[in-house]
Amino acid sequence: MVKKLTKTQLFKGKAVNLETLYRKIKRRLLEDDFRLTSEAQTEHVYHMRAEKTGVTEIIIGAVRDIELIIAGEPDSFAVIFTVGAWGKNIVSSGSTGYIVTSLIAGPAAVYGGLAATTSYIRAVAYEGDFWMEIEKYIDLQSKESKRKEAAEG
Repeated sequence: MVKKLTKTQLFKGKAVNLETLYRKIKRRLLEDDFRLTSEAQTEHVYHMRAEKTGVTEIIIGAVRDIELIIAGEPDSFAVIFTVGAWGKNIVSSGSTGYIVTSLIAGPAAVYGGLAATTSYIRAVAYEGDFWMEIEKYIDLQSKESKRKEAAEG
């Protein structure tokens, strides 16, 4: 089972190019080894889903998938960022742990429970760190837009 962590914020008066913001976030997710599973863009909405796959990520990884929505206009927009974390269901993680650790004769239930807890904690940390980076992108773009506007005016 996957636990979802969602962060939503409305930004006003920032004068941010939403396409540029979207591209920066997308680039960062690709650098973090996410694979895009869907992507849609309209005039006022940017939406993507990305995931990590593979046995290693399933067993010990923290973040399973990401969903990002940026909607609105440069001076009034919302960012919705959802992180799916492995390990909500400790019993299923224990079973996965059993399959893996039985090959090396380890204690499966303890391993599965610890893996689930550690996975969730890492996902929360990733979500917090990534959200701070999104805010940094927004602030930098906003300052640059205001500088250009002051220079032109």
